Amino acid sequence: MKFYLIVAKGSKLGMPIPITADLFIIGSDKMCQMRKRSLPPKQCALVTRTRKVFVRDMDSGVLTLVNGTAIAPGAEWPLHSGDRISIGTLEFMVQFREHAVSQRDLEEWAMQCLDIQPDTEEDEDFLSDKYKSASSAAQSIFNQLNAMKGEVKGRLRISTDHGVTVVRFHDAMMIDESEIAFIKKELCDNLNKANLRVLLDLKNIRRMSSAAVAMLTDFYRWLRPWGSSLALCRVRDELESAMTILCMESIPVFKDKRSALTSTW
Repeated sequence: MKFYLIVAKGSKLGMPIPITADLFIIGSDKMCQMRKRSLPPKQCALVTRTRKVFVRDMDSGVLTLVNGTAIAPGAEWPLHSGDRISIGTLEFMVQFREHAVSQRDLEEWAMQCLDIQPDTEEDEDFLSDKYKSASSAAQSIFNQLNAMKGEVKGRLRISTDHGVTVVRFHDAMMIDESEIAFIKKELCDNLNKANLRVLLDLKNIRRMSSAAVAMLTDFYRWLRPWGSSLALCRVRDELESAMTILCMESIPVFKDKRSALTSTW
């Protein structure tokens, strides 16, 4: 099983780091595969077991965060596509990719996962001593991109465009019922305001179970007493049958984001 840590913060922004070892340790000790001097000797470890990936806190006294939530000291946390790991000043997105591609295509894929455009600034020193420290220009670019693209809230990226609250899902799959319940909770926690126009952008979603469809319909019904409306956009063709159920609930479904933003719903 092959997965990547995609750098989501700093001048190394968008760099894909392949993780092939079953145990990948992050810290400052010389035995760690990823080293940064400002970290404890052993901060955390990425563990691959039975085709699943976990992050394990090494009880160093420094917090390891997943989607903004701290892992209990010494505990493990399952990782999924789109999850964000934060360790001190470092931040990574977890992504899975089975098929090999060229380095250039891999870098473009990594930037697309972060939903940003590539830049050419120098890299930050955290993989080995040969890299230079982060430049203030790169950090400035990163901050501007974040402002344009919205704010990451767990597995959601929430932004505002033409008065519409746009929500993009990081996950590629909506299959597991426990994960679907977690996503619904994040939607409700972040959109509990009156009179919103909420556009769910399904660009990244490749597979969706019937439970996920039911969750979206339940979320639509939850929004209505708030005086809010809901629409969906950029739905893949293979999900067309699922969208038929949503259309029966009078939820508009648009092929592209622009038409959704300019339509009345």
